[in-house]
Amino acid sequence: MVQKHRKEQAHDRHIQATYGIDALIYGMLLEAQGGKCAICLKATGAHKKLAVDHDHDTGEIRGLLCVLCNRYLLGYAGEMTLRRALHYLQEPPARKVLAKES
Repeated sequence: MVQKHRKEQAHDRHIQATYGIDALIYGMLLEAQGGKCAICLKATGAHKKLAVDHDHDTGEIRGLLCVLCNRYLLGYAGEMTLRRALHYLQEPPARKVLAKES
């Protein structure tokens, strides 16, 4: 019980120092997201707290994400790659080619 309390306090200090938000705001963000990662909607932070995602250029806090979505999806792919991927899914190049053939 003491160890859990210490972990909570350490997390609270970290988000305050790094992002300028307190545990209350973190909780409000989590509630606004239905208690889940804002992207995958699966992870709840039960085993590892959800990360505070922010825009590295502006510092704007966007929401709370699980490690997979934050580090691997956004971190490694990057915003522009994800925008291109979305465009690709919405307007696949093959659609135009195959439409001309029919």
